[in-house]
Formats: sequence, C-alpha cells, structure tokens
Amino acid sequence: MPTGQAASPTHTPQVKYAVGPQIQDWAQLVSFQPRLYFRPASLDELKAFLLEVQRKTFGAGSLRVLGGLHSCSDICVSDVILDTSDLPKELEFSPDLTSVTVSANWHFHEFLEALAAKGKSITATGGTDEQTLAGIISTNTAPATPAHTIYELVDWIEYVSLDPGGTQVVERRVARRDADFAAVIGSLGAIGVITRLHLRVVDQLFFETVQKIVKIDEFLDDIERTSQQYDFWRIDWIPDTDQGLAWTAKRIPQADPLGDYSPDESQNILVAVFKALDKFGPTGATLDGPMRLLYAGLALTYGVVAARGPLRHMLPVDRYSPLHVAMAEWSFDPADLPRVMAACRAYFERAGWPNMPIEIELTQTDNYYMSPWNWPGLAHIIKFNFMYLTDVITNDEERLCMVEHLKGLWDCLGEAGIPFKAHWGKLNFMDETFVRANFAFERFEPFIRPLFLNSYLTQRLYPRT
Repeated sequence: MPTGQAASPTHTPQVKYAVGPQIQDWAQLVSFQPRLYFRPASLDELKAFLLEVQRKTFGAGSLRVLGGLHSCSDICVSDVILDTSDLPKELEFSPDLTSVTVSANWHFHEFLEALAAKGKSITATGGTDEQTLAGIISTNTAPATPAHTIYELVDWIEYVSLDPGGTQVVERRVARRDADFAAVIGSLGAIGVITRLHLRVVDQLFFETVQKIVKIDEFLDDIERTSQQYDFWRIDWIPDTDQGLAWTAKRIPQADPLGDYSPDESQNILVAVFKALDKFGPTGATLDGPMRLLYAGLALTYGVVAARGPLRHMLPVDRYSPLHVAMAEWSFDPADLPRVMAACRAYFERAGWPNMPIEIELTQTDNYYMSPWNWPGLAHIIKFNFMYLTDVITNDEERLCMVEHLKGLWDCLGEAGIPFKAHWGKLNFMDETFVRANFAFERFEPFIRPLFLNSYLTQRLYPRT
C-alpha cells in the first residue's frame, strides 16, 4: 500500500523543531516536509548541489525534483527536494519557427501560451497543464487519442546526472534516434534532472468539442469506429449508472484564439459538482445518497455543451476545475474492455462506487522502458482513470478507506486474470513482481542513479536492498 496518502504531515522529520516548506500535492493527499530544500538559480549551482548531496555533505539521503505536484503518489517524497523554478527559463525558436528549444522547468500551460503567441502548437496535450515539461516527460503523461503522443515532435532531451561511479556530474543529450531515448521518457526522475528539450512545432491547431450524456455501452461498443470519428475522445462513466459524459474533439480550420466556452455553462462534470459542493458535508470516498442524486440530476439536465477554440484550451477542459481529485491511471488491452467493465461493475456493487466518474479513453502505445503504455503487439490501449473527490474526504481514516477501496479493485482485477499496467505518478500498488512482469526494468536499470531513488521507487524496484 502506498505510504503517506494523507493530508496531514506523514513524512515530517522526527525532530522537535523543523524549518522548511511543507509540500503538498495537488490532490491534497500527500504531505511531507523535507530535511533539505534547494532552489538553484543556475545550472552550475544545480550541478554543485548534486555532488554535495552525493557526498553526504549535508547528511541527507535521496534527492527528488519537484514538478507541478500533480502526482498523487509518494513518488515526490524525499529527504532532499530540488526545486528548479528559479533556473533560467529558456525559449528559443528556430529562424523559420518550425522548432523550439525550451528549458524543462516551464509549466505546460505557460509553454503552450508562448507557442500560441507565435501561432504555433504541439499536436496533443494531457489533462493537467500545471505540470512542468520535465514532469510530463518523467511520468509519461498521455493524451486521450490513439493518433498522437505529446512526445512525437521531440528531437532531443538533455539531462544532468552522475557518472556510473557517482564521482562527477555529467550532462547528456539524448536524441530520438538514440537507443537511450526509451529510457528518458517515463524515467521516473530516477536517472537525473531533465533540463532542456528541443522539439518541432506545428501551426496552431483548432478543435470543436462536444460534451453530452450518452449510454456508456453504446459509446464504447466500437472504440475503433469512435477513434475514426473523433480526433480526441473520452467518456466519464457516471457512478452506478449506465450513462457517461462523452467528450469529443474534431479538428477544424479556425476558431476564436481564446475559445468560446460560455461562462454560464458547465464545462464538465467536475465543475458542475464543484458548484454543488456547499450542499454536502463530508461524504467519504464512495458514492453516497446526495452525490447519487446529484449525478442523476446532471444526467437528466446536462444537455449538450459545444465549443470551439485552440488546442491549449480545448484538450481537454478539466484542468480548469477547482476540485481536488486523487486518481489511479491504469491501462488495459482493448480486447479486455468488456471484462474490465464487468469486473468494475461487480466490485463496485459490492464495495461501493467511487464518488467521482471514471474516465475512459484510448491512448497510443509506445516503447519506453518504464511506460504503462508500453504494450508490445498493441497499437493502443484503453485507459481507465479511477478518480476520488478529495474535497469531501476530511480525515486520515477516510483517506485510508479510499486507498483500501482502490486496493480492493486492484486485487479484484488480478484475481480475474485481467492484465493491466499502472501510471507511476498516480495511485498504485505495484511491487517488485509486478514491475518485473510489466515493465522493461532490466533495460532501464543501467540508467538509474541511486541518488535519485526515494523509498517509493526503492520499494518497487529493489525491495530487498
């Protein structure tokens, strides 16, 4: 079971007085206070700091790099935290505006806005743009489409690390054509500090999006056909119903550069739920009566929400939600979709449904060693995002119940013999056996540097050391 899944400080050093920042993730699930927190102002400062931590100058242990704190697992928890926010932010376009070199500490939304100022874009985004570029790369964020990945235009990535002997700092540039590239995407922060990347860009992309309530089985009946009909799509399975909120996006030639969502319309279920939160008290992780009535009402009255705009505002829109949500992101073989749906229904009918809709979407597979989307022989996978609204979970006991509820689903899927993989930055219950069976760990291991391994990774990679 993941440790530290609570909003109260669960990793505070055992000292009477502690000085330093209290760090909390976006979902308000993981909270800790590092022994050492450093924000270098230059690459030279960063390199010097890595060496001093490696030499145990400060008597501290492993080091982790902060991103956008979007991960709701303990992957970020460490005695030593490196915050790259103060490093110089580089953004340099090629003369013909077909490519850009950018420092990896840019937050995704800032980067997309900077591209838009030049009339440019990339081809896909994930669901949360507060992530840094380094964080997106390290955790291999995936978009809701089998047609594109976020990294398909990346030409090279640079990172700072230690040599294999741990005696000196090295800088590496890994190009897409290099075999090592498969170790850098989804590298979990275990190989070093990602500092820069170079990628090609395309002209600004525009989309028309439509959201409406549909029968979930009908929408998912032929996912290949659905993917041919829409450039991007996903469906939010409304708890304990046969309905879902479908979100679809189609390319169009042009639209309002800022998008045209009406401020009076709910952009998604998350925003609609937020508007009703003041009517609820603490409800816990699973569906209760008031939440059930809310979803039933939404299903009856939601209507159709259509909008047009640029990629950065359309794909998708849940990043604007003010809610705090803990999430598990697990991938499956599309051929197993009926079995997965049946197993979920059976388990949730026994144990209770999550208090949030379940996101279901198709994602392109890849060949990155530690990627949960690396499924040899498949062109794409079906991804389930199991979500819990943490704004209505008010104490550690309820948070523990949430984790145990999800662990029950994990065990249920395993007992049913349904293969699946899990996103490292979201809630999961991976152990050494699971990792060895589902990831190319043996190929990834030579790139690992012990300095960057916290207990979360060590427990899953080297539990006996």
